[in-house]
Amino acid sequence: MATISTSSVEEVSFEFEVTQIRTEIETHFNELISYLSNRKTELLIELEEIHNKYKHENDKHKEYILEIEKSSKSIRENLQSQIFTETQSGIIKTLEQKHKEIESEWKPKHISFVFDNTLLDRINGFGKISVVNSSYSCLPVVDYKGKVKPVVSVGAVGSGKGQFNCPWGVAVDYRTDNIYVAEQWNNRVQVFSKDGKFLFLFGADKMNNPLYITIDKERVFVSQNGTGCLLIFDLKGNFIKQIDTPGSGEGQFNNSHGIGINVDNGDIYVCDRSNNRIQIFSQDYSYKSQFGIGIVKYPVDIQLTKDTIFVLSDQNSFLYSFNYNLNQVQNTVCDSISKHLNTPCLFLIDGAGNFIISDYYNNNIIIFDNTGELLNKLTQSILHPTGVTLNSKGGIVVVNRGKNSLLMFI
Repeated sequence: MATISTSSVEEVSFEFEVTQIRTEIETHFNELISYLSNRKTELLIELEEIHNKYKHENDKHKEYILEIEKSSKSIRENLQSQIFTETQSGIIKTLEQKHKEIESEWKPKHISFVFDNTLLDRINGFGKISVVNSSYSCLPVVDYKGKVKPVVSVGAVGSGKGQFNCPWGVAVDYRTDNIYVAEQWNNRVQVFSKDGKFLFLFGADKMNNPLYITIDKERVFVSQNGTGCLLIFDLKGNFIKQIDTPGSGEGQFNNSHGIGINVDNGDIYVCDRSNNRIQIFSQDYSYKSQFGIGIVKYPVDIQLTKDTIFVLSDQNSFLYSFNYNLNQVQNTVCDSISKHLNTPCLFLIDGAGNFIISDYYNNNIIIFDNTGELLNKLTQSILHPTGVTLNSKGGIVVVNRGKNSLLMFI
């Protein structure tokens, strides 16, 4: 039997242990590699999750910032709007109060008004509302869309109180809204309350075919078709003055018609129809000047605005315009309005610059804006209208000559 040496056994044992150790090391190394690989994967996944979470939070943060900016913008706009509204309201209230104060002081009458652009116009976004300045008072603004049929009808043919025989001109005292009607064939002026009740009459001993009538702060002016002269009374009907005699000379008349008062200086403008001119008298009733000769044909009514004098003709249904230098002004609005008329008698311009015209043979009251656009026609119960005016609330008062009545479109 062969004998194994002790040294050989020890060598084999050592190599075996080395091999086991190597194997264990390799196993542990491989496990470590595997763990590190797995850990790497886990860390990458965690990192991706962190990245995605950060991205999501970042997106949410951006959305939140956008929402804050949007909310801030909305709050800022609402605040600005509120401030503007409150400021606008305050300005309007201030202007309206000033309007009332000046209106109370001046006690506006028959014709003078302004329709220039003002701060109040710009705040409200339109340029038609009338605002008083230091020289001119304003007529009311008419709600023409609400006018369809007369609310009040007064009168019947006759010569008694409250009856009519060819009524013609009409004017309103805005302090009381009393209505003054010039009655041609009964040769008088009748006065009615704002709701149509007869109050008193005057002028029967002075008048001969009275036609047009105008009121200022203290006086009633009445033109006459018969004698041609102009009569002046106080508001109670007491006689004050007669302006001159029939004729064609300076200060004389041949069928005096429409009357306008310049509130700046008190000048009195009178349509001298058959002499084809407009005459001007000073506030002390002395003759001052004339204009329109060779231009105006048969003038029947006149209205004064701040910058323009408008004159109406009944024969060619034309509306003339002049400046205060008494030069004719080209006005296409006048042309466009005139195309619709058939023997107009009387007109006025409301506080919004709308033209309101009584159209005799078309049997209507026709309303245009200051660009010439037709706004409305009043036709119900109207036959041969002559006089037309406004009360202080913007109601339209019409003399209905064809039916000898007074109509109120309120």
